[in-house]
Amino acid sequence: MQAAEPASSVAADPLLLRVSGAFKHFPLSGFGGAAVRAVDGVDLEIRRGETLGLVGESGCGKSTLARLITALLPATAGKIVFDGTDITRLRGWRLRRVRRKMQMIFQDPFASLDPRMTVGDILQEPLRSGRCATGGGGCRSFCGWWA
Repeated sequence: MQAAEPASSVAADPLLLRVSGAFKHFPLSGFGGAAVRAVDGVDLEIRRGETLGLVGESGCGKSTLARLITALLPATAGKIVFDGTDITRLRGWRLRRVRRKMQMIFQDPFASLDPRMTVGDILQEPLRSGRCATGGGGCRSFCGWWA
């Protein structure tokens, strides 16, 4: 007779991100319904522990897709499920809670980094905006360590 496996060792869903039929079209005003098709029907899956590098020509939709995945832009159509949660329609505090688990690394570091800020300020900014600094002592310790 075998002992039951402890609940803590049962693997979580191996799928971290699923993008199904993601579209983002930007309407062109004054052009009779024409639109720029920035992202047009993207499907992808990323499993826990995997790394994905998204490469392509300038203007092909890489950054727009990343903004859809992080819900910085609303999708025209499609579904994005992150860590078991459909984020396509999330708003407010529910969306902020999910975003704390995400990170987008921009391809242009000069557009991402503010030369007027210290490294400590840059690292503390998302913690403050995510209300981490008012949460547990670990965040306060981190922020204090960089001060």
